[in-house]
Amino acid sequence: MKVRILYDFLVIIYLITSVVSIILAITSIWFSLSVEKRLKKNFLSLKNRIEFQQNKTEELMKNINQESLNIQSAVYKSQTDIHDSLKNMKKHCKTSYYEKNNEN
Repeated sequence: MKVRILYDFLVIIYLITSVVSIILAITSIWFSLSVEKRLKKNFLSLKNRIEFQQNKTEELMKNINQESLNIQSAVYKSQTDIHDSLKNMKKHCKTSYYEKNNEN
Protein backbone atom coordinates (compact mmCIF):
# COMPACT_ATOMS: atom_id res chain seq x y z
CA MET A 1 0.00 0.00 0.00
CA LYS A 2 2.78 2.43 0.94
CA VAL A 3 4.63 1.49 -2.21
CA ARG A 4 1.55 2.06 -4.30
CA ILE A 5 0.97 5.53 -2.79
CA LEU A 6 4.62 6.36 -3.30
CA TYR A 7 4.39 5.12 -6.89
CA ASP A 8 1.23 7.20 -7.52
CA PHE A 9 2.94 10.23 -6.01
CA LEU A 10 5.99 9.78 -8.24
CA VAL A 11 3.76 9.45 -11.33
CA ILE A 12 1.99 12.71 -10.45
CA ILE A 13 5.32 14.48 -9.90
CA TYR A 14 6.61 13.06 -13.20
CA LEU A 15 3.52 14.32 -15.06
CA ILE A 16 3.76 17.76 -13.45
CA THR A 17 7.47 18.08 -14.29
CA SER A 18 6.77 16.93 -17.85
CA VAL A 19 4.07 19.57 -18.28
CA VAL A 20 6.32 22.23 -16.76
CA SER A 21 9.16 21.14 -19.07
CA ILE A 22 6.86 21.40 -22.11
CA ILE A 23 5.68 24.86 -21.00
CA LEU A 24 9.30 25.99 -20.49
CA ALA A 25 10.29 24.60 -23.91
CA ILE A 26 7.41 26.43 -25.62
CA THR A 27 8.25 29.62 -23.73
CA SER A 28 11.93 29.42 -24.72
CA ILE A 29 11.01 28.83 -28.38
CA TRP A 30 8.60 31.77 -28.31
CA PHE A 31 11.23 33.96 -26.65
CA SER A 32 13.93 33.01 -29.16
CA LEU A 33 11.56 33.75 -32.06
CA SER A 34 10.74 37.18 -30.66
CA VAL A 35 14.46 37.91 -30.16
CA GLU A 36 15.17 36.71 -33.71
CA LYS A 37 12.46 39.03 -35.11
CA ARG A 38 13.85 41.97 -33.15
CA LEU A 39 17.43 41.24 -34.26
CA LYS A 40 16.31 40.91 -37.88
CA LYS A 41 14.47 44.24 -37.64
CA ASN A 42 17.53 45.92 -36.11
CA PHE A 43 19.80 44.36 -38.74
CA LEU A 44 17.61 45.59 -41.61
CA SER A 45 17.42 49.04 -40.07
CA LEU A 46 21.21 49.17 -39.71
CA LYS A 47 21.65 47.87 -43.26
CA ASN A 48 19.37 50.62 -44.59
CA ARG A 49 21.29 53.27 -42.65
CA ILE A 50 24.61 51.98 -43.95
CA GLU A 51 23.32 51.98 -47.54
CA PHE A 52 21.98 55.51 -47.07
CA GLN A 53 25.32 56.68 -45.66
CA GLN A 54 27.17 54.96 -48.51
CA ASN A 55 24.99 56.75 -51.08
CA LYS A 56 25.53 60.07 -49.32
CA THR A 57 29.30 59.44 -49.21
CA GLU A 58 29.39 58.61 -52.92
CA GLU A 59 27.40 61.75 -53.69
CA LEU A 60 29.76 63.80 -51.52
CA MET A 61 32.80 62.32 -53.27
CA LYS A 62 31.30 63.23 -56.66
CA ASN A 63 30.67 66.77 -55.45
CA ILE A 64 34.22 67.05 -54.09
CA ASN A 65 35.61 65.73 -57.37
CA GLN A 66 33.54 68.22 -59.38
CA GLU A 67 34.56 71.05 -57.07
CA SER A 68 38.23 70.12 -57.42
CA LEU A 69 37.86 70.13 -61.21
CA ASN A 70 36.23 73.57 -61.01
CA ILE A 71 39.05 74.87 -58.80
CA GLN A 72 41.66 73.35 -61.08
CA SER A 73 40.03 74.99 -64.11
CA ALA A 74 39.86 78.37 -62.34
CA VAL A 75 43.51 78.14 -61.28
CA TYR A 76 44.57 77.21 -64.81
CA LYS A 77 42.57 80.13 -66.26
CA SER A 78 44.09 82.52 -63.69
CA GLN A 79 47.60 81.26 -64.47
CA THR A 80 46.96 81.71 -68.18
CA ASP A 81 45.61 85.22 -67.64
CA ILE A 82 48.59 86.17 -65.45
CA HIS A 83 51.00 84.68 -67.96
CA ASP A 84 49.37 86.63 -70.81
CA SER A 85 49.43 89.81 -68.74
CA LEU A 86 53.11 89.34 -67.95
CA LYS A 87 53.87 88.74 -71.63
CA ASN A 88 52.03 91.93 -72.55
CA MET A 89 53.82 93.88 -69.82
CA LYS A 90 57.19 92.54 -70.93
CA LYS A 91 56.42 93.32 -74.55
CA HIS A 92 55.21 96.79 -73.63
CA CYS A 93 58.26 97.42 -71.47
CA LYS A 94 60.62 96.32 -74.23
CA THR A 95 58.82 98.53 -76.71
CA SER A 96 58.94 101.48 -74.32
CA TYR A 97 62.60 100.83 -73.56
CA TYR A 98 63.53 100.69 -77.25
CA GLU A 99 61.46 103.77 -77.98
CA LYS A 100 63.29 105.71 -75.24
CA ASN A 101 66.71 104.50 -76.39
CA ASN A 102 66.01 105.15 -80.05
CA GLU A 103 64.83 108.69 -79.37
CA ASN A 104 68.27 109.72 -78.17
